[in-house]
Formats: sequence, structure tokens, C-alpha cells
Amino acid sequence: MVTDPRDDEETEEDDEFRCAICDETFDSQQELEEHGEEEHEGDEDYSKQP
Repeated sequence: MVTDPRDDEETEEDDEFRCAICDETFDSQQELEEHGEEEHEGDEDYSKQP
């Protein structure tokens, strides 16, 4: 079975919250949300996130 090497990266960073827009990682959901509100407030892609 062929595996994508990126799958390994994702499992290693399981405890982190990754920004879907810029790939920056945060230690908590709250930090991620604050970053999104400040950095990507006007981005269309961010507004589509749950």
C-alpha cells in the first residue's frame, strides 16, 4: 500500500490546531480562532470554515 508522507506529519501534530489558510499551528482551539479572526477576517476561505 502506498502512503502519502504527509499523513505521517499530520499524526505527529495531532495535538496542534492548524490554520487552514496559512498552515500556522497553535496549541489551542482558542488561539487558532483568535488568529483566524485577526489574520484572515476578510478572506473568503476563512468564512467557509465551521
